Amino acid sequence: MRISQKLFLTSALGLIALVSIFIFNSFSHHYFTKRNAIELQFKSLEIAEKKLDYDILHDTFFLYVNHDILNQQITTIKAMIAQFSTIPLMVESHQQTLVALKEHAQAFEKKIQVIYDFQTNNTVVKNATAAIVTMQQRLFQLNALVLPEDRQALNRINTIAGTILLAKNAQDVQIINTLHQDIDALETYHFHDPSVMELAQTTLFHFNVIVEAFPKFIAIMSQINDPELAKTLEHAKTLFVQESEVQLKSITHFSYLLVLLYLISIGIITFFLFKSEKESRMDALTQLANRKAYEEKIAHKNRPYVLILINIKKFKHYNDFYGIHAGDRLLQETANRLTSISLLKINPTFYRLGADDFGILFELSKTKKLKAIAETVLYEFSKEPIIIDGEIRTPSIAVVASASAPLLETADMVLKSKQQTNPTLYNEGFNLREIIKDNVTKVQELKEAFAENRIVPFYQPIVSGDTHRIEKYEVLARIILLDNKPYSIFPYLRIAKEANLYCQLTKTIIEQSFATLALSDKEFSINLSINDIVNHETVRMICNTLELYPDIGKRVIFELLESEAIDDYNAIRDFITKVRTYGCRIAIDDFGSGYSNFAHILNLSIDIIKIDGSLIKNIDTDVKANTIVETIVGFARNTSIKTVAEFVHTKAVADHVKNLRIDEFQGFYFYEPSSTPIDDK
Repeated sequence: MRISQKLFLTSALGLIALVSIFIFNSFSHHYFTKRNAIELQFKSLEIAEKKLDYDILHDTFFLYVNHDILNQQITTIKAMIAQFSTIPLMVESHQQTLVALKEHAQAFEKKIQVIYDFQTNNTVVKNATAAIVTMQQRLFQLNALVLPEDRQALNRINTIAGTILLAKNAQDVQIINTLHQDIDALETYHFHDPSVMELAQTTLFHFNVIVEAFPKFIAIMSQINDPELAKTLEHAKTLFVQESEVQLKSITHFSYLLVLLYLISIGIITFFLFKSEKESRMDALTQLANRKAYEEKIAHKNRPYVLILINIKKFKHYNDFYGIHAGDRLLQETANRLTSISLLKINPTFYRLGADDFGILFELSKTKKLKAIAETVLYEFSKEPIIIDGEIRTPSIAVVASASAPLLETADMVLKSKQQTNPTLYNEGFNLREIIKDNVTKVQELKEAFAENRIVPFYQPIVSGDTHRIEKYEVLARIILLDNKPYSIFPYLRIAKEANLYCQLTKTIIEQSFATLALSDKEFSINLSINDIVNHETVRMICNTLELYPDIGKRVIFELLESEAIDDYNAIRDFITKVRTYGCRIAIDDFGSGYSNFAHILNLSIDIIKIDGSLIKNIDTDVKANTIVETIVGFARNTSIKTVAEFVHTKAVADHVKNLRIDEFQGFYFYEPSSTPIDDK
């Protein structure tokens, strides 16, 4: 079958499947949209009725409640029940459900009458309860003034009042029923003080109101909470589901037919696609697997693959001299020769990877054998001549082997390196030149930047956790490259240390930042590495600069990296002691980035902990990070150490760290670093 016929048949089957899916989707979407809307209506009605019960219960506990809200809810629920009968799908296919909903509406009407009784009775109970509380407070005030013989009766009244309040909140009618005898006894008692007697009689009156009204109140509440109403609604929902099964069966049968049609079309399409995919992974000229097949196979990175890359030397010259047809013949013969080489026990796969490049891919756990296999390929390929058109045209080949990922790229790197040996094995040394070149470039860029004053400080504000006002700045080093754009100094730090430029970097940043911030009244922090602290020249320069600006020391914070190893505690302590004499404070930077050493904090008397951005950036969703930060903040608060959250980049993170009671925040959500200190006044 021609390719055009394959495409036509595939397109026709695909179109049929697409039209069928569209019809089914339109039909099912129309039905399920209406059905889901009815189910949501049932759910909304159920929620509304539960909300009404909740508000009624709420009404029993609070003195002043707007009964209009309950009445509005009743009206809304009645309208929701009535709305079912206006839905076309319900009228057409769910008559039994509508009958059940009518029964539910009748049950709800009965509940409405009970609710009205509740509102009346509840008002009586709440008013009496409020009066009892008021009377109880007044009797308490008179307790110390009454005669001793009256005090016992007064205490009994207070006891009954407390019991009534407890029973009312617990809705326990049995407790109320036990108070009859005590109330009757108190009604016959006469207090000596007329004012006390009057209060006592008023209180006893309200006791009797509660005793008489409360049993009816409890009975009404039982009727309101009767589960029968909910059962009638659940019955209607069940009938709706049962009546829906008829429509669902029709949809299901149609879907079976559609699936069958779809499977048939997919089967035919898959057959053609499989055949086309197989062809797409094969080089048509040599019948070897092609580059696409190679890339798919090496995607299994967990296997110890190795690659032998074979390149036909000067193939372009051959192609130009003998012609394209002869060049194709040579490629075919080269492929045949390679596949005929006996490579026992390695199960190789042969590829054509480029115009004149072939590959042999196989698994090899012991790479020591790789060179021997490459030598075998080179020897066996050249052992017999390749004859084309009666002429010996055996090409000269270069053989390269690599076991380092990415295999093709590393092997190709060896080909381009013009190595003299054949075969050649790739090793890490082939990258060395690029590494050296990059290092030399960076050193040159640093030196030129120093000479042209293109190493500059940037200032990132640190804000208060409570007010979000700027409290201080962190000084960050930037390098201005020849494109006049600032870049982070971080990629240059290792080079600066190796080229003995690190001290100059620290000196440049400190001198420039001190001169700028001497004009500000804000605090600022500067990062120092352990190399800076143990370097006597750097420490002397820092002390001299602090003396040059005598009023700035109390606003300076030196940040030490928590991730750096601290081997010489004496040097660290000496530095801290020196700078503290100028009023400077010490912070631990990037705390939590690795092993969070709380011993550093205690041994060095740290003033501030800056929590690493790796913990902060996803703290609103990362439970583990949240737990770690909570531990750090708890430790800091217990030791009177301030905390700063780094990498606060979203509002969600800002809100979360505020809830953790971290003292200050730093990150792009508030401010990015700038060439001059930003003032938020």
